[in-house]
Amino acid sequence: MQGRQYLVLLSVLVSALLIQGCTADHLTISALPELSAIGERLELNGSTDAKGTIAVFLLVSGPSLDKRGVCLENLNLPAGHGYFTSAYVNPDGTWRYIWDTNYLAGRLIPGTYTVYVVNLPLGLPHSGSVSFAKTNVTFTRMSDPGLGTDVIPLCLAGMLGAGLILVRRRKG
Repeated sequence: MQGRQYLVLLSVLVSALLIQGCTADHLTISALPELSAIGERLELNGSTDAKGTIAVFLLVSGPSLDKRGVCLENLNLPAGHGYFTSAYVNPDGTWRYIWDTNYLAGRLIPGTYTVYVVNLPLGLPHSGSVSFAKTNVTFTRMSDPGLGTDVIPLCLAGMLGAGLILVRRRKG
């Protein structure tokens, strides 16, 4: 029995050391543009100084979203528990992710959101035990294409044509 307890204690210590070693990472993140309309694409990028890192993990929090943070592609999935958006880390430690807010599961509303990059896929409640960086992004309403001035004459011509057809049908 003591051998088993020793192995459990040893595995806990090794795990703690590995997590401690990972938390020394310095992460950065930025978003371009920081002010964007819902439905536009944003570039998220940054760096990590952790050697041999393959990926970083991204999550977002903000108005009407789960307080634990959510995946960038599916705003209905709380981050952690296997649900994360990841970005490949280049050999020089830089990473880049294009967030296309036109193709999301879930809904953004106008407001300011915080996008986090973390070194371990643990989510916001564990942010004290993982390295992270954050940036704010403000979303405005989706741009309204509206009716251009060149469409108005076309609409008037269509209504006039429909009126002429109705008049001819009544006479005929």
